[in-house]
Amino acid sequence: MKRSIGIAALTLIQIALTVWLVMQVPVSVAWLVLVAAALLYGLFLYLSPLGSFTLLVAVILLHAFFAVAQGWKLGWDIGTQSQSIVYQLAVLVLMAASWAQATELRRWARQYEEAQRQIAALRKMDEAVSVLSANEFKDRLKAIMVSLRRRNEPGMIVFVPVPSYVDGFGGQRYTPETVLQVVGEAALKSVRDQFDIVGRFSPSTIAIVLQRCDREGAHRMLRRFHRLLHQQRRIRADLVMSWVRLEDLFVFQDWSAVEALLEEWSADYDASVQRRGVPEPCQ
Repeated sequence: MKRSIGIAALTLIQIALTVWLVMQVPVSVAWLVLVAAALLYGLFLYLSPLGSFTLLVAVILLHAFFAVAQGWKLGWDIGTQSQSIVYQLAVLVLMAASWAQATELRRWARQYEEAQRQIAALRKMDEAVSVLSANEFKDRLKAIMVSLRRRNEPGMIVFVPVPSYVDGFGGQRYTPETVLQVVGEAALKSVRDQFDIVGRFSPSTIAIVLQRCDREGAHRMLRRFHRLLHQQRRIRADLVMSWVRLEDLFVFQDWSAVEALLEEWSADYDASVQRRGVPEPCQ
């Protein structure tokens, strides 16, 4: 609340001073003042805090030196000098208010981005695709690895990386977000509830973890997955299946090895293919 009041006060100061200065000078000079003020404000927003403060100090010093030099060159009297000082103070206050507001807005933006990152880290579900979020997926996978190791049981992980654009039926092009929704829905219906997990651990990749499952069981699950994809009649099922890649979860693997495997598939489709090679079709 206090921050909002401060921003509002700085905005009122800027508006009042700008209107007053525009009324005191010729129209051509007024436009120059407005353009200069807008340019400075944009630079204050763009530059780093130290860079914007350095620019503010430099502009203030240059403005002051120019005013002194102009007064000395034109031989201003006391009245003219006093009027010039009032103008200079108004300009300096306007610049300082603009810098303070830009700094506060930039701080707001950084705090908002940090809050969004924290919310994403705490969120258990990826709302766009309705599967587990990346952090929740990794937490549950870590617990599954401990369980598999304790019982000496096999496990499988299925990666489905999605390219930038996908052609569907009738030449329709789909974005990765739409394809991930279709893949996520089919994957959730293909696995065992409360036992296997499905997550979006990167912006363009869905992963499916199958507990107590070998490659034969994984292929049975993929056949269900393929049938469900075929039923949705939007994105070609065979095309999606060509992206699928199976990886074994060995009981002797430690978590660092699993994290390295996830890292290889955590980039976008092009980077994943470059690291691992073109995924082989799994039918």
